[in-house]
Amino acid sequence: MGQSHSQSQTHISVLPNEVVVSILQHLPPQEIKSAVLVCKSLREMGEKPRFWTWAVVTVNTKDDLQKLKRPRLQMVQEIDVTQGSHGGTHLNRRGGVSTWMKEEGLADLFQVICEIPTVRRIRGLEFCKGIQGIEPDLVVSVLNSLEELKLCYGFAEEDGEEDEEEDDEEDEEEDEEKEQEMEQEMQMKLSTEQLELLFTAVAEKTNLKFLQVSGQDMLKDMDKTDETDEVDEMDQMDEMDTISPELFAAAVSNVEEVKLENLYEDTEDMEDRDITDKHFEALYSIIAAKDRPLRKFTSERYYINDKSAIDPDLLSRAYNRLEEVTTDVRGSARQLTAVLRGLVEGDSRLKRLMLRIDWRQWNQLNQHIDQNLVRRAKKKFGQFYQDPCTVLENRRYLLDCIDIIDTSES
Repeated sequence: MGQSHSQSQTHISVLPNEVVVSILQHLPPQEIKSAVLVCKSLREMGEKPRFWTWAVVTVNTKDDLQKLKRPRLQMVQEIDVTQGSHGGTHLNRRGGVSTWMKEEGLADLFQVICEIPTVRRIRGLEFCKGIQGIEPDLVVSVLNSLEELKLCYGFAEEDGEEDEEEDDEEDEEEDEEKEQEMEQEMQMKLSTEQLELLFTAVAEKTNLKFLQVSGQDMLKDMDKTDETDEVDEMDQMDEMDTISPELFAAAVSNVEEVKLENLYEDTEDMEDRDITDKHFEALYSIIAAKDRPLRKFTSERYYINDKSAIDPDLLSRAYNRLEEVTTDVRGSARQLTAVLRGLVEGDSRLKRLMLRIDWRQWNQLNQHIDQNLVRRAKKKFGQFYQDPCTVLENRRYLLDCIDIIDTSES
């Protein structure tokens, strides 16, 4: 008769802890969730925070803050304060930020996050109100520990704007959409004290990899002058006390990727511009003179134009120290030629250049700029400017696609 053989089984509890930990480290998130339900010993080892760093904690109510006090989540890296939004920080008509978080929950959230130094991302943070009411040191401690930060105040950008509706029914729908857009207004506006402390910390040392600045109060509060005093308007602007351009430049240039945007593109009033010529000049000066961490730079609504006080030679020297540059252009062929010549003829680490040319000046620039210089720039950087005609065509196509999607969903 044949001899029967039975295969002995080894319970996981008899394995050395080092072996079990090694196994757990290689499990995907869903398997970790299942493993901690198998037995007590696995649960005890699987509850260690290092196995849960991938978790994204959703916080929509004050009660949700209790999640962040669980032992397993003490090394979490990402928190989501959006409510049903697609794509995280980008909000659309299908998502938003919870009412509690928008109106009162930010201070409570910051207190909890301060106890979890591993948090690097907070989805939807820029849409939460109340930042100015939080103690400045706490604000700086949390914001400077993040990897991505949008210091933005104003309306959120949409993927596309819908065409004007003609009939009454479509007008009503458009009004509803405008109301929803109002709810998407970005609220991350720091006080001057908070902004100065944050820039000071970022200039010294930061975890930030991406920084976007828009709509911040760069001007300090000034004592009101006697209305009877006759002072030249330009002298008044020169005397205004702004957040130090040098501090601004040191902080911004210490982040790898930066996007700067002025809310008011056509104003010449210094009080209406969040980032002034002096701030930009200080930034370009430090980039041109020193090897800074900044590598990818985008400037929106701050134009290379004839009114700018910044020397084209300084611009080109600064751009040549970066790897990617995107900026708006609204100026003369002479000034653009000076910038391009410096980029083409100078030593450069620049890999990608994109000049977004104002459509109202496209024909003039295209006709008067040195075409040989354009060819040399294309050879060095590839397609370095956006043809406004092509942009408009692509935008119309995008809007048509959005209309088709909306129609099919309805």
